[in-house]
Amino acid sequence: MKTVKTILVCSTLLAIFFFSSLSSCKKEDVIQNVTNVTDTIYAEHPITAQLICTNNLQIQEVRGVRGGSILYYLRGGSGNTQSFDNEYIKLNTDNSGLYHENSGIERAITWNFTNSTNTKLVVNFTNTPASFSVTWDNIRYKDGKWYYDEYYTDGNTGQNSHAQFVKVPKP
Repeated sequence: MKTVKTILVCSTLLAIFFFSSLSSCKKEDVIQNVTNVTDTIYAEHPITAQLICTNNLQIQEVRGVRGGSILYYLRGGSGNTQSFDNEYIKLNTDNSGLYHENSGIERAITWNFTNSTNTKLVVNFTNTPASFSVTWDNIRYKDGKWYYDEYYTDGNTGQNSHAQFVKVPKP
């Protein structure tokens, strides 16, 4: 009986020692881990008219819903629900621009930033034959690519659209 008690006491002490050594940590380890995480944060460029107007922009990828149907496109990919191979947009610093449709039709547009941080803009389409506005929201520029959310109601069809875009400079 005494041997069983000794074994239980020793086992308990050994278990406490073992688990307490596993759960202890040093302040340097925590600080080092936090430092490593902050090293991986990427700085995004401030959005300016000069920057967004530098190049014609073509779609690299889009995912969303248009008129209740899934919209997906990846440049050079398969399984696209719609082609945007020939589409691009050119924004000018005077708030004018050009939208080149996939079919080859070109439309004059106007655009403007709608907040002080330039992370939201509106593109105005006129005479398509209807007029309507497309909003780009949460605009980010990183690693040469433009990321944003786009939403609008098409003035010609009445269809709502909401999608996430990645656009790149057109070669």
